[in-house]
Amino acid sequence: MLKYALRSPADTILGVYLCRKTAFEVLDPTDVRDLTDRVEWVDDYNTGKPTCDWTGKPIPGAPAQGPRPIVRFDLPEGDWSLNILTVSYKGGEKQTEGYLNPLDPKATQILLDTVYQPIYEHFGAEFGKTLRGFFSDEPRFGNIHGAEGASIGRNSDMVLPWRDDLDALLAEQLKGTVLEGRELRPLLPLLFVNGTEGEGDTAAHVLRCAYMDLVSRLYSENFDGVLARWCHDHGCEHIGHTIEDNNAHARLGYGAGHFFRAMAHQDMAGIDVVIQQLTPGQDKGLFKGMHSPGWDGEFFTYVLGKLGGSLAHLNPAAKGRCMCELFGAYSWAEGNRLGKWLADYMLVRGVNYFVPHAFDPAPFPDADCPPHFYAHGHNPQYPEFGLLMGYMNRMAALLAGKHVAPAAVLYHAEAEWSGDYMFTQKPAAQLARHCIDYDIVPADYLTGADLVEGQLRVNGEDFRTLVIPYAQALPAALLHKIAAWTAAGLPVWFLDGLPVRTCEGTPLPDLSGANVVALADLADALAEAGIPELRLTAPAPYLRYYHARQADGDVYFFVNEGTTPMHTAVEGARPGQAVVYDAFTNTLAAEERPFTLDLPAFGVKCVLVPDLPVDAPAALSFIGARQLALFPAEVRFADAETGSTQYGAPVALDGWQPVDTLPGMAAFAGRIRYRLTVTLDEAQAAVPARLVLTGVQEGAAVTVNGQDCGTRIGAPYVYPVTGALHPGENEIQLEVNTTLGRRMNDFLTQFLPMEPLGITGGAVLELAQP
Repeated sequence: MLKYALRSPADTILGVYLCRKTAFEVLDPTDVRDLTDRVEWVDDYNTGKPTCDWTGKPIPGAPAQGPRPIVRFDLPEGDWSLNILTVSYKGGEKQTEGYLNPLDPKATQILLDTVYQPIYEHFGAEFGKTLRGFFSDEPRFGNIHGAEGASIGRNSDMVLPWRDDLDALLAEQLKGTVLEGRELRPLLPLLFVNGTEGEGDTAAHVLRCAYMDLVSRLYSENFDGVLARWCHDHGCEHIGHTIEDNNAHARLGYGAGHFFRAMAHQDMAGIDVVIQQLTPGQDKGLFKGMHSPGWDGEFFTYVLGKLGGSLAHLNPAAKGRCMCELFGAYSWAEGNRLGKWLADYMLVRGVNYFVPHAFDPAPFPDADCPPHFYAHGHNPQYPEFGLLMGYMNRMAALLAGKHVAPAAVLYHAEAEWSGDYMFTQKPAAQLARHCIDYDIVPADYLTGADLVEGQLRVNGEDFRTLVIPYAQALPAALLHKIAAWTAAGLPVWFLDGLPVRTCEGTPLPDLSGANVVALADLADALAEAGIPELRLTAPAPYLRYYHARQADGDVYFFVNEGTTPMHTAVEGARPGQAVVYDAFTNTLAAEERPFTLDLPAFGVKCVLVPDLPVDAPAALSFIGARQLALFPAEVRFADAETGSTQYGAPVALDGWQPVDTLPGMAAFAGRIRYRLTVTLDEAQAAVPARLVLTGVQEGAAVTVNGQDCGTRIGAPYVYPVTGALHPGENEIQLEVNTTLGRRMNDFLTQFLPMEPLGITGGAVLELAQP
């Protein structure tokens, strides 16, 4: 009886196949009996409602059952599996139940007719002006919840996306493979379970790759492409992002099958980061957070931003633009300092447009995805938020030139669909930890790439080498390209072994010209071959850099993503004058060569190498400076509930003690104002001076004798105070903001460490030697 293979009366049976079984969920595709024409619908009851519960106990008063499908056959000797293929509107992810079928352009047209077209009819005169376009947020197949169980062929319980003519399209897709000419439907169970070793295993992986190749292209054309064409026909742009989380980008379920295809028709590349997916120091594997399986920190650190940046570089339609929805759902404990770390993560990977998440019109407090930047005046971080936005705008514009990177890393999608594989993040992490920049490049782009002067050129991006994560199989067209490139002298590196077959099951080309190297030895092998663009005088595994070539010079942006200071120097950059640009203060200073990188945790340095000389003052040296340790004379507090300017009575501190250790201050949220004094003689007041703060949580503004000396939202907390000091007693005021983390204690806050409040390191006035 096949009744329970159907989820609803509207379901249809696509096929019924008896397959010889050689192990649990392992089938022999050469021994399949087609039983589809033996299915009978037995109409010996009147309704489809059950008469018994699952134990077989009759249900009192229940009507009799309606027609039910059965299949009659003689069971041969041996082990067999009965496979029933059905087509249903049921099943899949509960969260997207009733979701349109992105494989069908008619379904997408309903979305356009229901949402897009009415907006155009009402606001058409503003399209392309006030209304610049439409944002498509996290579309997906939704055939299973999550990313972890959505890898094709690795979860027999996963329902698969389908449309009525898909088997005919799949048969066409299989032309040129070892399955060409084979009857397709008896092979379809191999989409769910494995084939026997040898021919059966090859058949399973060839079929799965062909299926994923087909549905990801259908998604691209019939969902993303249909939306894009409508937008372009109506004078506006189409942007957005899919779900990339935990490797969803090359899978079904949360994913759209293939990151680069899913947004191939969009006018910007796009990604997002939420729910603490990117966290400082969490880059080596899974870490716990709100997502119960754990976040894959290696993916988020070494692939997420690079997916967006790479698509912006490689897709001509994107014009170098990549958008990120940023900051959301990190908890009220997220402040501008962590926000800047997240922004720098994006900037140094080529992301240059941002959707800050979020301003919230709902009454405070609203539990939806905090922090909310303004929070109706309750967020102590908001007065400095504009400084972060200005910094991001300046850096995004500065880095929007041609990206220069020595390495291309193959996107692993086809490898995952075709057997054993290595995640893209494995080689990406090795490269990043050794200061070798890269783009992630899919086979789609590589098969159309050119070899120009010994380098691989994709949409104007030139790469010195190609790195290929281990893949049991890769597309034949790509492998033939690689064979030709290696014969022409391009260094190509296969990690942990060569492929054993093509995705089509066809013979391999001669790959003897390629290099095979262990993953752990990749960086050393590239260095020996002279591939890296830059060289460091000391290891710096958390240093990231981005090299942009502008019309009038080069930009090198360095970021310390680690939680400890780093000290190294950079060799190999373009020769010429070097100038340091501080995008936070919008100032220039001359730089020595090689570039020195003395970066605190989360610190950055932007070095410009202009084509023509520019005037830039020499940076003041405080080597050997006299240091005067300062201590607070008093501290006052402005509670977030009373407003940032309403400071209470002064309180005495025992040195630079954490504010939260004071009585009643464990859950303080607001702003903290310290008053310090220092007495200087005429000689001391006349020399260049700076104030250095340590152990600051979060942002800090400094005034000296009533003169504004600047605000910092992250390290280094260094303030030039030359000219603000005078002989005699000087009054220094430090105003520090907190987050709302301790006050709100929201669910997400439990996953972020809570630092001591206020200034806990100290304040030092440095006076340069005359």
